[in-house]
Amino acid sequence: MPRGKYRIPKDEQILEAIEKVFGKRRVVDSQRGLKQLVEKELSNKEKYGVGEVRLRHLSIGIPWLEMEIHYRESAEKRAPYKCPVCKSKLKKVRNLTIFGGTVTLGFKCETCGYSSGLKRRIPIRYVFTRRK
Repeated sequence: MPRGKYRIPKDEQILEAIEKVFGKRRVVDSQRGLKQLVEKELSNKEKYGVGEVRLRHLSIGIPWLEMEIHYRESAEKRAPYKCPVCKSKLKKVRNLTIFGGTVTLGFKCETCGYSSGLKRRIPIRYVFTRRK
């Protein structure tokens, strides 16, 4: 096969490869590292390519796999509407004031666990751990 050519695997193939990777190890300390291990597991006869974002989105739905997100804070105070990790809608975290009103303290994603205060938190590293 010419260099640079690859096939795109189906979701089921990726999930099987993730299971094989975590059968051999308990922790993968980066999204890029997981991508390389999954591609190596997939590419026996043919070369497969998997995007890091697609891999992250698929791994969020695996019940026995835990994803830890490391952040950096941004000076930007614009409210995020979509989760930067899984692209689902963020829920506002609110608190009551002594005058009966509400104030927004931050934002939380119920799908993947991302959370942010009023200063935006930007994901910089994902650590994947097998819970079994």
